[in-house]
Amino acid sequence: MKKIIDLNTEHLPSGCLAGNLNIDMIIRNVPNLPLWGQEVLGNNYSIVSSGQTAYTAFALRKFNISIKIIGNVGNDIYGEKIINDLANSGANIDEVEIVEDGKTGITVAIVRNDGERAFVSDPSSLVAFNGSLLTRHHECIKESDFFFLMGIFFLPGLELSDAQYTLAQAQAMGKITFLDTGWDPQGWQDKTIYNLRKSLQHVDYFIPNLDEAHAITSEKGPEKAASALLNDGAKSVIIKMGVQGSLAKTNEVTIYTPAHSVKVIDAVGAGDVFNAGFVFSRMQNWPLDLCLAFGTATSALYISKTKDRFPSLQNVVELVEKSTSIQFNFK
Repeated sequence: MKKIIDLNTEHLPSGCLAGNLNIDMIIRNVPNLPLWGQEVLGNNYSIVSSGQTAYTAFALRKFNISIKIIGNVGNDIYGEKIINDLANSGANIDEVEIVEDGKTGITVAIVRNDGERAFVSDPSSLVAFNGSLLTRHHECIKESDFFFLMGIFFLPGLELSDAQYTLAQAQAMGKITFLDTGWDPQGWQDKTIYNLRKSLQHVDYFIPNLDEAHAITSEKGPEKAASALLNDGAKSVIIKMGVQGSLAKTNEVTIYTPAHSVKVIDAVGAGDVFNAGFVFSRMQNWPLDLCLAFGTATSALYISKTKDRFPSLQNVVELVEKSTSIQFNFK
């Protein structure tokens, strides 16, 4: 028998997302990375507005979640594209600053035939994203129901102490706090790990991928890594594991959700779209296992497409209902 879960589509929460906004140049079907001085060919490239913040915002807007964004872009055609694309999605871009003499950050994403990816990035104007920028847009956090800080290692000017302070402020105001740092291109130095782990006491949901969780904790295996992060003060740890599914751990429960079997076209942004599905379901006050299932379904639909990639709420609902014993009751 199906379990009936209420899905509220009328009185939805609002969120404030803060983090990196950049352009992704994605080259797909690359068989291997070239050696220095050599060249390999891919195909089906695209240039998209991205960064963890933009990907998450686009996905949340498909669920009709009201979103304000704290970020910055350069004064160029790419910055203009990002702002226009976000505005066209319905996101509020009033808090996005333009760095007048800066270029918009860019990432070249190289995607293998199986969807796995590697990145080369230039943050450019993102160096101007710092603690002062967050302070200038304090009202954005105050007026929202949740605060999600993301992509902080692609923000070279943001000190981890400023990130910690902002998360602590948000939590003190009663906001639900989410954190997804992204990968550290500086190699996870001891000082970085120490300061990051201090910040977790102000995080309700820490959502790294498995490689990041291993790098931060030096623990092998998702459960041990999640336990270590809980000991640092995070209230819940969600670990994204790609084809291995996802894991959620609190001090009370450990939950595992398998991945969907889909043809992976492009996994760039997959974790950010998972985040959006997870946040939407968490803000519905659903059980943690259903939040994992919803995030997993959202990401699965996204990675299996090259166009119109961000799934609708109806499409995600249908996949969750098909793959679980859940039936949604729209309200």
